[in-house]
Amino acid sequence: MKKPRLGRVVAASAVLVGSGAIVFVPASAASATEDDCDGIAVVGVFRAVESGASFDFRGRRVELQNESALDRYSRAEIKSGRKTGDRLWVDRSFHSFPNFKGIVTDQQAKADGWKMCGPYTGSRTQSVYNSSYAARACGEFDGITKCGKWWVD
Repeated sequence: MKKPRLGRVVAASAVLVGSGAIVFVPASAASATEDDCDGIAVVGVFRAVESGASFDFRGRRVELQNESALDRYSRAEIKSGRKTGDRLWVDRSFHSFPNFKGIVTDQQAKADGWKMCGPYTGSRTQSVYNSSYAARACGEFDGITKCGKWWVD
């Protein structure tokens, strides 16, 4: 398992809104790179993850998507409403959740640190390996950073 490197772990405090459906995080995307992605140009059939992992914000539909054939990769995509200047990334925890599938809290996901794949200015990110790890879709829209819930698949 890849260990977090200080330069790669996003150090941000999160404020949960309501039950944690959406997380606001200070923008620190500039420190992330494609090196933190696990799959470049992964080919497969991706499906949207609901339950709060995908979200709507300021006229945009942002999805956390999981590859459905082998079920090993996640990515983020702006499905509609994308504007110039939008930035998109996918976070992945270093904490493993074996034999679990579903939503985990911000605290649980970040227990061993996390990495950030991106940011990207297009409509889709590269992929992160998600088997037993939590992933979430995040973006910066009109200067506001917003993330969906952490999802373990």
